[in-house]
Amino acid sequence: PFRLDRINLNDRKKTATQIETRRDVSLSLGFYSGALVALDSIKKLGISVDVKTLDTELNQTKVKEILSRESLLGVNAIIGPVSSTALNEVAVQAAPKNIPVISPIASNSSYSHGNVFFSVPTDEVLRLKMLSYLEKTYTDQNIIIIADSTHQVAKDSIMAKFPSAQIAKINDNKSLHLNRFLVKLSETKENWVFVETNQPNMVASVSSILNSTNADKTVVRMFTTNFNNAFESDVVSNTHLSNLKFAYPSFYREIKEDAFTKAYRKKYNDLKPDRYAVRGFDVTFDILLKLAHKNNLFETSKIIGLTEYTGNSFNYFNNLSSGYYNRASYLMEYDGLRIKEIQLNDL
Repeated sequence: PFRLDRINLNDRKKTATQIETRRDVSLSLGFYSGALVALDSIKKLGISVDVKTLDTELNQTKVKEILSRESLLGVNAIIGPVSSTALNEVAVQAAPKNIPVISPIASNSSYSHGNVFFSVPTDEVLRLKMLSYLEKTYTDQNIIIIADSTHQVAKDSIMAKFPSAQIAKINDNKSLHLNRFLVKLSETKENWVFVETNQPNMVASVSSILNSTNADKTVVRMFTTNFNNAFESDVVSNTHLSNLKFAYPSFYREIKEDAFTKAYRKKYNDLKPDRYAVRGFDVTFDILLKLAHKNNLFETSKIIGLTEYTGNSFNYFNNLSSGYYNRASYLMEYDGLRIKEIQLNDL
């Protein structure tokens, strides 16, 4: 949704404010800006693409109007919409014509659609990535789990992998019961502390406590199996996260200067691409390359495995009638106030 129904492009200042404050608009525009670079890149490879861009206006009635007006004859793929309800409507209309629909930011849906490609891996895939790696590198570390009531699945999953893990008590105000926690720390073993929450204040409080205990005798590392906005909140100290070598699973990695970033800067007056722009390029370029290989995304997904681009990777598997799911992901860690991808044997 570009929300052109609500944005007055003649008022530049107001338009800029709306773009900055409306997450749906900033996400869509970022994604679209990266997708345009993907179209430029695919054209340089000699591949011709006929593209039509439509604004859903974040309105279900508008989506239905577009679908009744636009002919889907000859369409090879549809990227979007962002909204799950709108995506469901598009998927239903596209299914009889065997048209794949790519979900830009969702990892799953409450609806079953055999023609939807979910480009973001599920929480389960990300959690398993983290736990499987730690299980392989485990050498009798002292493991403590700090999880709020909304992350029971994560707590159970960690306990299944590490049955000897200790559970730290959380107070009613989502804070750590300090005295009970401190006695769980080991001075002879490295402490692996899992923090499972989506509360920024809890992340800030716990990471501050862990940082203060991380001394010569007591070595502490912090992990999560569910990286969310809470860990990126302004109230959370990146210094603390770096000191704790905080590690987490992610569907995207930090970008480096490459052909895409150079092309993006050139196209948009030296503007640095944000996470959504990178995703727009990666998702679009991946789909276009696969369609160029074989003009049928369902068939191509059977023969092409892992693909990797600037900040995202894709490895779709077909879960029968419920769609195609991306199981490619990364492990990231804070190190010296920088975020880097964890390579084998880094832990």
